[in-house]
Order: sequence, then C-alpha cells, then structure tokens
Amino acid sequence: MALPIVDTFNPPYEAWTSKIPTHEEMMEMHRQTGRFSMHINGRLIARVTNPLEAAHYIATVGADNGLGFHIDRVLDNDKGYAQWRRSMPSATPPGLKKYKSSYPSYDPVQVQNEINAHGILLPVGQELFHAGVWPGETPLVTDRPLSTSFCPQVALRNADHKGKAYDAGRIDLFVVRVAASSTKAFVYKRKGLDLGHENEVVFAAGATLKLISETLIRDDYSAGKVLEFARLDTKHVPIYVLEIDLI
Repeated sequence: MALPIVDTFNPPYEAWTSKIPTHEEMMEMHRQTGRFSMHINGRLIARVTNPLEAAHYIATVGADNGLGFHIDRVLDNDKGYAQWRRSMPSATPPGLKKYKSSYPSYDPVQVQNEINAHGILLPVGQELFHAGVWPGETPLVTDRPLSTSFCPQVALRNADHKGKAYDAGRIDLFVVRVAASSTKAFVYKRKGLDLGHENEVVFAAGATLKLISETLIRDDYSAGKVLEFARLDTKHVPIYVLEIDLI
C-alpha cells in the first residue's frame, strides 16, 4: 500500500513578535479562551508554507524553537505519519539504535541490513532536511546511511555540532525531495528513544542524490569550535540552501 506524503507545513507555520497586551486585549482574550496571557502576537515575521521556505527561513534566523514545536504538533496529529510509524517494528533494531545514540560508532553493514529489512519506501514528493557540505559532484551515490529530519533546525544544529561548520567553512542545508521511491528508509520513533526529538528518518546507503539548485542565504552565520584550553572560537561562515532530488 502506497504511503501518503507527510506535510508538516499544513497548516503553515507563522512566526510573530510578541507584545504585552493592553487591558482591553487581555479581557478580550479571556472572553474568547477563558485564559489570561501576559504576551500576545504582535507583528507577523514570517509565514512558512513548504519545506523550501522553511529552509530559507531557518538559515536566515539561525534558530526558532517555535518552528520545531510546530513540526512536533503536526507530527503528533498527522494520520499519514502515524501510518509510517505503524510500518516500523515496535522496538528499534539494535544496529539502528546504536547508530542513533552512538554515531559515528556503529556497524554500517548491520545498519544497512536493518534498514532494508524494516524500512519503507517513502512517497514520491516527500521532502526532508539534511545539512553538511555538498561534495561537489552530481549526481552523488551515498556510501553510508543518509540521516534526514522533518525539522530544518535539527539539520542545521547537527551541521554545526562539535565545530563541523567551523572546520568546513560553510553549511549546506539540503531540502531532500524523494524523486523516485527506490531507496528504503527507517522512521525512528519520536518518544521513548534517545534523541527522539530529532524527528529522524534515515535512508539506506546507495541512494542517488542530484543537485537541483544552490542558493546563498547569508554569509555571516556564527560557527563555533572549542579549541585548546577550552577556548571557544567563532567565525562567520556562509549558509546555502540546496534543493536535492533523491532518485
């Protein structure tokens, strides 16, 4: 049975400034909701309706926990995502569990076998996020598992983790679109598992990735790295958003 596309931007995500309500606004809120709040929406900053817009937005602002909370809420209630998860084993296979909790210390053969045994073929048109540095050639055939997330902020944080962006001198934030449903993927549970908040989906090695477009979003992202004597150094690096087809 074909699986549905999971659209985490239906409804769209809206980012607002906040302000302290006037007495009249507070009373109107209480009349409508039965609750009081010391902050209400002020000015609309951004409206995100699709994954490409989400990548551009998070690359621009660097961080927005509200975006992550929005994606969590959608996944909690999305029937298509629930169908994906019902296709997974109730217990995470041991190799994939170690891959998630102990990366880069994992058994690549075991992980590949478990993804192929328990994974699913995602629907054509599904979009997910990954970040790192594009190696240059296109198309590219992956020689290791490809970790993706429903959340662009998670992908961005992983690219910056432990000084990776500092060393690389740039960040490429991928919007990965399934263009051909030919590579199996394992969908991690989001609750009751270490790092479940990452909303991770990992593709088997052997996927073909084709670069469609590359857009510079900013050239002043502050990437940090801990150097000798626990000294934190930072430098500005560019962030690019890449559209990638997974074939």
